[in-house]
Amino acid sequence: MNAKTTALMLAAALVGALLGITGWTYTNDAGNGVARATTAAASAGRKVLYWHDPMVPGQRFDKPGRSPFMDMDLVPVYADDAPAGDTAIVTVRPEVVNTLGVRTARAARSSAPRRLETDGYVFRDERGFGVLVDIFDRDAGWVRRGLAAEIRIPELGDRNLKGTVSWVSPDVEFGARSLKARVRLTSPAAGLRANTYAQVAVLGPRPAQARLLVPREALIRTGTRTSVVLALDAGRFKPVDVVVGPEIGEHVEIVDGLADGDRVVTSGQFLLDSEASIRASFARMESAEPSAAADEPARTDHSGHAGR
Repeated sequence: MNAKTTALMLAAALVGALLGITGWTYTNDAGNGVARATTAAASAGRKVLYWHDPMVPGQRFDKPGRSPFMDMDLVPVYADDAPAGDTAIVTVRPEVVNTLGVRTARAARSSAPRRLETDGYVFRDERGFGVLVDIFDRDAGWVRRGLAAEIRIPELGDRNLKGTVSWVSPDVEFGARSLKARVRLTSPAAGLRANTYAQVAVLGPRPAQARLLVPREALIRTGTRTSVVLALDAGRFKPVDVVVGPEIGEHVEIVDGLADGDRVVTSGQFLLDSEASIRASFARMESAEPSAAADEPARTDHSGHAGR
């Protein structure tokens, strides 16, 4: 067994232990020797494709029995559970979905403008009151002079004041990775004082067309790919790569990879993505084994020619 196979099997054991992805309940009584799940499925007439140990999913067996790897019975894999030609799809039982705390949300189109929420402190000059705020570099590209803003002064209660961005620093501060901006109040309130803490929301222009948005927490960023986990029907899940656009509040625009109405996983997606990756890796290894065996040259026994 090479190092790559060993690493995959160890990873599969770890993810399998966290997920309990098959969702079966086993009995390990010495006199029983058969999982309750197998008995229930047999009475329902389901077709068994093979048996395996969920902790070592790459190894398959032709008949039931005890696992040579763990102290448990082998688990059946049924025809209606197996992904049809797509090794990236993971099937999860409803009780396991509940245990994992899987939550989902729909991708939906929206014309809501971009919204930047930040905070700062009130200042006063010859022109009146304003708020000096910090804008982090990821939002610096779209915040500009003239944009509308909403200002809330906690000291004055829940009233929202109106304002306008009057100035944006041209340079990003190296250490803080942010730039300064001034928001001029257009509707000052009685009792407003300089150096008071303020919460500011800068509103961007409305887009020319509706954007496809998903919750920001649905994204899986690995450094080499950005993906989400699609929630399909019948407890099936599939990771898909996506191209993302700008963030709009707690949501992010999806430029490519999803369609309007797709349901994505917002909690538990990292475990599902890991399980799908491991299954796909084992499938690639299994498909490569026959070709590797065919490429190996036949060995001729020359032991009988020794000494000639």
